[in-house]
Amino acid sequence: MPCHSDEAVLAIDAGTESLRAAVVDASGTIRGMGRAALRTSYPAPGRAEQDPAEWEAALGEAARGAIESSGFRAGDIRGVCADGTTSTVVCLDGAGMCLRPAILWSDVRATEEAALIGATGAPALARAGGGNPSAEWFPCKALWLKRREPETWKRASTLFCCTDWLAWKLSGERTLNLNTATMRGFYDARNGGVPRGLYEAAGIGDLAEKLPQRTVSPGEVIGGLSEEAAALTGLPRGIPVAAGGGDAFVGVIGLNALAPGQVAMITGSSHVITAHVRAPVNVRGLFGSFPDALYPGSDLLEGGLASSGSVLRWFTEGFIGQKVAAAAEAAGKRSLAYLDELAERIPPGSEGLIVQEHWQGSRCPWVDSASRGAIRGLTLLHRPEHLYRAIMEGVAFGAALILERMEEAGVPVEQIRVCGGPSRSALWMQIHADVTGKPIALPREPESVLLGSAMLAALGAGLYPTLQEAAAAMSGTANTILPDPGRHALYKKLLKRYVATYEALGPVSRAEAAEALEGTP
Repeated sequence: MPCHSDEAVLAIDAGTESLRAAVVDASGTIRGMGRAALRTSYPAPGRAEQDPAEWEAALGEAARGAIESSGFRAGDIRGVCADGTTSTVVCLDGAGMCLRPAILWSDVRATEEAALIGATGAPALARAGGGNPSAEWFPCKALWLKRREPETWKRASTLFCCTDWLAWKLSGERTLNLNTATMRGFYDARNGGVPRGLYEAAGIGDLAEKLPQRTVSPGEVIGGLSEEAAALTGLPRGIPVAAGGGDAFVGVIGLNALAPGQVAMITGSSHVITAHVRAPVNVRGLFGSFPDALYPGSDLLEGGLASSGSVLRWFTEGFIGQKVAAAAEAAGKRSLAYLDELAERIPPGSEGLIVQEHWQGSRCPWVDSASRGAIRGLTLLHRPEHLYRAIMEGVAFGAALILERMEEAGVPVEQIRVCGGPSRSALWMQIHADVTGKPIALPREPESVLLGSAMLAALGAGLYPTLQEAAAAMSGTANTILPDPGRHALYKKLLKRYVATYEALGPVSRAEAAEALEGTP
């Protein structure tokens, strides 16, 4: 079907800090955006929650803002698709009422439950990196709910991830999207779907009945926009609602990283690094490979860092925010640009500092939710810009270890396609290139997650016949950052210090976590 710039769709992205919406035309140009902030509560260490009622209000605000700023009439929007954070668990009763706050993706309260699931030895666990699943994952949190909040579990009719809750709000249909179910719930469309054996062995056999019974693939039409959603968003009732997926994985689509050799790195509060593989593979310390995760016949291998941009934000906002803002204003620059400039003057290695970025545990390659952040090597020499650069380097070290595991398993890594907030820092991207030794490709449209949802919406609306054609037509590369061979050689030596830091501190962190659990309800 021929596509024109006057054809547009609405893409919705529910992140950790905000819910955003964009009107995107058929060429992949964002024509209007809306945003609404989201609040997160932290009721205990390692816990993070949000109120779905705020998601609903934010959905309406962001959608209307995007349409109003786009120059399109609401009646011209051809379709809609939403992505959301993975492993964010929402509990609904039969009437559609939320029974408790949503447990966020970053919440690691289910550390003990992850170990219990890992102890089952079920074959599906091969996709959990050869060990316990991450405490972040959906089944671990489900087991926590059943063990720690049995009344909530009993009353729960449906357990949603964030993406499926959004699809329900838009269409009125309770569905299970194949992407997050596969990536975070051990779903396997090629081998019976829901992993009933694993769930029963873990003591959550009834989870299979609490999941939506209709499974949908990314881009598949769920139904038409409901009357309630039309009133909330201002969109026409009945336009096709396409199935989305987890935000990071939808970003892979937006980056058009859909072929072997093209590794996607979706950055923000965390890092998600994915690679397509030609045949199913299991790699210790990495997740997957996941069958049909993005499109039929695809196998996706995943690694990730639980904390990346969130650590840098923790440092800049919590410790040096006002001081840096004042200095940046005096210099006529934005705060982060000013810090980048200062940090660029610091030599690689930050003059002896090593940062372990495990502020929310280690997702990969150690899969250790009990691990915690560390700053090693501090002296009176070090200034804020040293710490700023060292955090950047620590995150890049974590990414480099993931890529090493991929290549050791025979997965080609020719180029890293990157999107997300941290990609706006030329310094941080150069550090990633230098540490990993790989070219970093930056997209024409930096909002690749929103763009990926737009591609799925365009597919559902019939603007393109296949996902690959939508991705090829709506994406492009702006520039490529090449690694410096000399700095790469130095960082290879420093990477060993990063690994040694974890090996020394890991046992201490795990012992302390076990001690803390003894007194935690």
